[in-house]
Amino acid sequence: MRKLKLLGAICCAAMLSSVASAQNITVKSFTDSIGITKKDFPIYAKVTVDFPISGPENVVNSVKSCLVDFYQLKDSDNKDGKTYAHALAQRHVNRLTEYFNDSYEDDDPLPPEISLDLTITKSYESNTLVTYTLGGYEFLGGAHGTPSVYGVTFVKSNGAVLSTYDILDEDAWEVIQDKVAASLRKYFDVKSNNELADELQGEGIICNDKQFYIPMAENPPFIENGEFVMIYAENEIASSAAGLPEVRIPLKDIQNSLKPDFAKLVK
Repeated sequence: MRKLKLLGAICCAAMLSSVASAQNITVKSFTDSIGITKKDFPIYAKVTVDFPISGPENVVNSVKSCLVDFYQLKDSDNKDGKTYAHALAQRHVNRLTEYFNDSYEDDDPLPPEISLDLTITKSYESNTLVTYTLGGYEFLGGAHGTPSVYGVTFVKSNGAVLSTYDILDEDAWEVIQDKVAASLRKYFDVKSNNELADELQGEGIICNDKQFYIPMAENPPFIENGEFVMIYAENEIASSAAGLPEVRIPLKDIQNSLKPDFAKLVK
């Protein structure tokens, strides 16, 4: 899944407001599937989206803009959920077809299919924040497909998208490394950092029972169920067999490492 590098252009890092917005976003779920056959070969995409129907205008408009820009759709594609789901499924079928045309010759052995299953969900909402998660599973051939999860948290009062350093103080990542390690030990179901070290791989990682440091994920963090969440991509810090390693830390456990304006939103 394409990384959401356009967010800064979509929503400026506006000063966070501490004003609560009790009105929730109302969503409706839409699903569309599009499939084609190319030389009797199946290519398809399925999209399910929690499309925002009503709620605080700033954040509803911000969510819609991000969903459009993330996948490089037209502004007209977000006029309603049915139109959006269809346009997104069509865009991915077109992309997968281009991949097929570029990757396979007439006499190449073919995989069973080329496909994408994508779900866009409103996964969390409080009086002040709303989080969308985008989860996909893409199969392009080989032994298995590629999973991906991306999260985006919006401030309901002004529609701003939270970046890493809207949430955490500048040096906070280094300060909370003990909690990062504890969360990863839980994910990998191991008891010590020495055991955790056997699961990890990649540049910049220090992991033993005396020292621990792991770089931030390429994808930014998001907020879900009162937790700071950072999800690593497949192969980013562990083998593909590990899936998508997650760091989940209750916000109350890192209260002193939060940016003051953000802390007001989650107190």
